[in-house]
Amino acid sequence: MIYGELTSPELGRIAPKTIALLPIAAVEQHGRHLPVITDTAIVTEVARRAEAALPTKVALLPTLWVGSSHHHLAFPGTMSIKSETYVQVLKDLVDSLLSAGFRRIVLLNGHGGNVNPASEALYRVALEHPENNAPWVASATYWHLARRALAEQKFMESPNLTHACEYETSLMLGLRTDWVKMSLARGRRAERHSKFYDPLSYTPSRVAVSESFAQMTENGAMGSPQKATAEKGEQLFQLVSQSLVEFLTEFSTWKFSRKSTAG
Repeated sequence: MIYGELTSPELGRIAPKTIALLPIAAVEQHGRHLPVITDTAIVTEVARRAEAALPTKVALLPTLWVGSSHHHLAFPGTMSIKSETYVQVLKDLVDSLLSAGFRRIVLLNGHGGNVNPASEALYRVALEHPENNAPWVASATYWHLARRALAEQKFMESPNLTHACEYETSLMLGLRTDWVKMSLARGRRAERHSKFYDPLSYTPSRVAVSESFAQMTENGAMGSPQKATAEKGEQLFQLVSQSLVEFLTEFSTWKFSRKSTAG
């Protein structure tokens, strides 16, 4: 079901037994080869495929296209909401869905900068609903949700998704080839020779570091976008959307009673 196509009474009727799926994303720089709408376009397509697979279980909301992207503001085109404001925006949207009667809500995230604000928003929701039969509200970043499937695939040449990289570039090629300038697809990053910190996350970082994107990359892109293809993009969409479908299917069965049991 498409949330925006339904009337208020229709939404009131379906809310108690339907998952509200809200994609959250960003409009921000993605190097010299990808459009600023990249995160929004990708997560919207992932959500669209999931709704198409589960039309009776999911009410798909319009994508929230602006996110917490202040770390990209050194590059033109980036639109951003401060993280503390964004936390409240997400909290207000969740509260609106709860007021409408939804008992299962998923924020589907497509931008790394939204991870922490989304977690904080969910924390605040939990504090306001400590009761045993509280509604279920979850946040899922698509590449985290599909981590196992992405780790098992053999067609990508880079270890994992970063920013404007082989993964995001492939996804955009699979979605809108005309939006991608492959002749400019190059990743540029500052070297950080550390066994504790890897900005690309090719190896797990053991520390968090204060760095803007302008400090990490001179052209706004990381990884190896030149290795991207449309074929890889379609395969990625299939893996990621299937992981989302699997989660939503299970999520629809979670019981509201949360009484602990003796171990």
